[in-house]
Amino acid sequence: MNSDIYSSAGRQLALALLFFPTVALLAALVQKNPPVRPADANSPVLIWDVDPNLEKSLPRNFRTTDDPLKASKGQMPANTDLADLRASGSGEFTAAGLKLLLARTHGAVTVFDLRQETHIFVNGLPVSWFATNDWANVGRNQGAIEADESARVESLKVGSKIVVRPGAAVKKPGVTPATSQNVTVDHASTERDIVGVNRVAYVRITVTDHARPLDDEVDRFILAVRALPENAWAHFHCEAGRGRTTTFMVLYDVLRNANRVSLEDIVRRQKLLGYDYDVLRPAAPGSWKAPYTEDRIAFVRAFYNYARANPNGRPQIWSEWLNSTAN
Repeated sequence: MNSDIYSSAGRQLALALLFFPTVALLAALVQKNPPVRPADANSPVLIWDVDPNLEKSLPRNFRTTDDPLKASKGQMPANTDLADLRASGSGEFTAAGLKLLLARTHGAVTVFDLRQETHIFVNGLPVSWFATNDWANVGRNQGAIEADESARVESLKVGSKIVVRPGAAVKKPGVTPATSQNVTVDHASTERDIVGVNRVAYVRITVTDHARPLDDEVDRFILAVRALPENAWAHFHCEAGRGRTTTFMVLYDVLRNANRVSLEDIVRRQKLLGYDYDVLRPAAPGSWKAPYTEDRIAFVRAFYNYARANPNGRPQIWSEWLNSTAN
């Protein structure tokens, strides 16, 4: 879009009408309860992100936009251009699981790593450092997080000994046996390296678990989408493959299709693909997640209006659009 569009009074009016419902939403975008780094953030626990017994399996909650939709309660959302998205989502993968995942894709693949938490690979298996709510890195910038991961990889020399606990047991005490495992390090890698070995592009967006992405993270996402080659395949993943992954698959679908498909249909079809995760569903009453879920819902609704004015993330990035609609 160029400056000529603004020379037409009629088009200015159309844009104003388009932005009108968004202006009311912008006030709700401020995080009412920003995530706070927990007290145990300085002593996080080293955990497996994937059960080692599932090393040679597809990652949890794997799906692609090629998958057929199945009606829910007799209702079928619009599938307009869904297969054309060329996208997939999942939980964290192993080195072997990544190869299985890539076999289900087509063309040049870009992996979008949505995890804020410090995570690396030891002997081809993903591990991370867990604190309450998975918020050990809240308040840290992406550069610091990636530098921390590289330093941890460097410190794990061949023959190093580490103790890793099962992630499910740490996150849900009493539900899963909490048996620690003594591990001898054969090799350690960052996810960027694991992905690069497979000749796949890698984009890191450090999103806090259970929370909406911050504006600079949204900008980074949009710039990365702009840079995708023609007929590219985008794979999104977080730790479990539900909250952050479904959110970004919705955002990607919105960027591509907001002018053809309603937000409700986009969310519904990604819910059907994403194991019943609905990014517009409020948290249960009394849940500690409720304020963060409310923030995310307001953000997703505003992003839909952004994408209608900026198909495929052009001409403005998210923060530019926010500034222009606020003036």
